[in-house]
Amino acid sequence: MRAIPAILALLGSLLLASLAGAEGGPRISPIRVTLDGDRVLATFALRDGFDDRLRSRIESGLPTSILYRIELQRDRKRWMNLRLQVNTLEVTAMYDAVARVYNVHYKLDTKLIESRTVHDLKAVEEAMTLIGPVPVFLITGIPRDWRLLLRVEAEMGSRTILSFIPGTLSTDWKESPKFRAPGTP
Repeated sequence: MRAIPAILALLGSLLLASLAGAEGGPRISPIRVTLDGDRVLATFALRDGFDDRLRSRIESGLPTSILYRIELQRDRKRWMNLRLQVNTLEVTAMYDAVARVYNVHYKLDTKLIESRTVHDLKAVEEAMTLIGPVPVFLITGIPRDWRLLLRVEAEMGSRTILSFIPGTLSTDWKESPKFRAPGTP
């Protein structure tokens, strides 16, 4: 009898994994990394992640967020990459029914970095899914000979499978091209 809940949990996780990895599901576009002195700026987009569930939630006036997890890693040959820093970028949209506008707020590790006011749902979708360039890390003190990369994952909320198995709607991790810290002349 103890095996039944374990089997149901396994089947639910397999179903959730297959839905998340299905062709045409949410994904992160290629990441573009630029360096501005010691600041790492990231530009990317969430593709096919803004669905009817998010639209209806935003239009109802509820604060609706997409959470982007961003990692700075040291690329190591023939070994696992070393995670150096982690940031979260939370993009939250709210509909103001009185003013009939949408407010979009960007928080990098709980600090407000930008706010926008837009007037239609298409602009909200663009504001929440087209990210950057946003300064995500400082690489002061990182050796010049290290190869670095960014990894990004998006979380669009949660849902249940078979009405009782909780799951998270998220993308797979996407890696940027490798880059190096700026050197001193």
